[in-house]
Amino acid sequence: MAHHPAIVTTADGHLPVGTLLAEPLLRGTLVAGRAGLERGVGWCLPLSETRRCAGDPDRDLAGVAVHLPVTAVAAPEEAAAVVGDLVRRDAAALLAWRPPGVDSDLDAAARAAEAAGVPLLALPAEADYRAVSRLIGQKALAQSAHILEYGSRVHRTLAEVLARGPGVPAMARAVVGLSRCGVLICDADGERLAWEEPPDAAPMDPDALLAALPEDLGPPGERPEPAEGNAHATEARLRPGPDGPPVHVIVTPVLVGGQVFGRMVMVEPACPPDPHDLAQHRVVAEHGATLIGSEMLRQRSVRAAEERARGDFVEALVHGRFADSHELGARARHHGFDVDGHFAVHVVAAASLLPVGRDYLRRTVSATRTAQNLEPGGCALTAAISSTIVVIQQVPAPRDPIGQRADAARFAERLHRALRPHLGDDLRVTHGRPGQGAGGVASGYHEARLTMGLAWHTAAEPVCGYDDLRVFAALKDVARSAEAKSFARETLAPLRRANGGDLEKIVLAYIRTSGNLNAAARDLGLHRNTMLYKLDRASRALRMDIRSADAQFMFWLAHHIDTLTTVTGTLDDEMAPPAAAPG
Repeated sequence: MAHHPAIVTTADGHLPVGTLLAEPLLRGTLVAGRAGLERGVGWCLPLSETRRCAGDPDRDLAGVAVHLPVTAVAAPEEAAAVVGDLVRRDAAALLAWRPPGVDSDLDAAARAAEAAGVPLLALPAEADYRAVSRLIGQKALAQSAHILEYGSRVHRTLAEVLARGPGVPAMARAVVGLSRCGVLICDADGERLAWEEPPDAAPMDPDALLAALPEDLGPPGERPEPAEGNAHATEARLRPGPDGPPVHVIVTPVLVGGQVFGRMVMVEPACPPDPHDLAQHRVVAEHGATLIGSEMLRQRSVRAAEERARGDFVEALVHGRFADSHELGARARHHGFDVDGHFAVHVVAAASLLPVGRDYLRRTVSATRTAQNLEPGGCALTAAISSTIVVIQQVPAPRDPIGQRADAARFAERLHRALRPHLGDDLRVTHGRPGQGAGGVASGYHEARLTMGLAWHTAAEPVCGYDDLRVFAALKDVARSAEAKSFARETLAPLRRANGGDLEKIVLAYIRTSGNLNAAARDLGLHRNTMLYKLDRASRALRMDIRSADAQFMFWLAHHIDTLTTVTGTLDDEMAPPAAAPG
């Protein structure tokens, strides 16, 4: 796109006072306030009008040049009062007009304007209000037309790239082509999505640039967002790296519907930048951020649809909810699932996955993506089901079943290490035994969920598999019988009625330490004599000596059956037993 030299504006889109001084009518009229030549002017009002129409007394003259007769600021006291009032109301410039035949001194007004940094112009007789206001209006209108024309060209160019749908990096390359600036695009979490730089630019480290962004520009949510969802560009001077040269950047929030989707950072090729280039780049930044937001929203929608589809497939897979083998085969091909492969199912649980607070959904999505990318070379399907994350890992064919289970255990350890920074120290990962096809996945999920419930009740290791709780697995079928449930209930009930259930915990600690009285007392923080007293009470309640091997075995068996009954009962309320794979 051709360079557009006519665009020279301030950050708010107004004409700089210095640009107006190039006009023949105003040339050579500056008498004070040179420091304020970058102030923007968009309109002109006479002094009498400003006194009648004072809306907001703080900033109601922003962008307004005030045309006043020199007689209004001739006396030192009046000059200080008038200039001070206009400066307080943020007037852009003071245009002191000398009517024909009037020759007043502007020294006092010049001193006040110079101190305030507001340009003061001494206008000739022909520069009356009508002539000056027409000049400023025409210049502002022409500048607005130039900006609209250039903005439409920028928007059309970027919209053509957006219509092809090539992604955020292609949008960044289009912005580079328009501006010749380096372009960095990051998401709402500060992760870099794209970095492009002109071919003739010196190489720059984008991560160093991202780290150099000040906190009020970089991380979203750290500063007030632009009003009404508009993407307003902000300029800053940064120094990427301790030894690197300073760079001038334009930072623009990428907003969609008032929500921050990310940031676009444009690195100027020169520091300080050329005013003409900077004005153009602000236009490119605001149009570019808007269309990049549309592309980011489109990609987010695509990812969300893919995740929903994958989550629906994983949920149907673990519960065996397929109408027939044809439906299973069609959906499996879409998700890259080998219906004849062998899989291990892992279940991830943590308190941070519970639907509490506003951040749990973001943590769940982040953890699910981390698990999905943990093993890019194999088939790993992930989905958030209930308050857990389910990971289906493909394992080698069962030439060595022991090695197959060891591979699943190693993956569970890696999964725990990868997710612990996201989900906290109470994270647990359990897995079932590897199985073949959809039926093996459903059985593995049921075993992994059963293992998770048992792990919470038995204080097992944070990472454990179904094989690690083989004693419960051996009792699973027995525990479902009415006779086993009656045996457990009748055995444990006397202890639970006595002393509020405290005796059950004491007996369990005694059995866990293989009948070592001192070790059990130490684990419970009790005195040895207190431990003896409690065991005697437990023996009387059970009507058998708890120190005998038979009594300990009966109690141990009853406790395990009761734990299994509790866990399987809760699990059966949530899911049905695994169905057979469709034939």
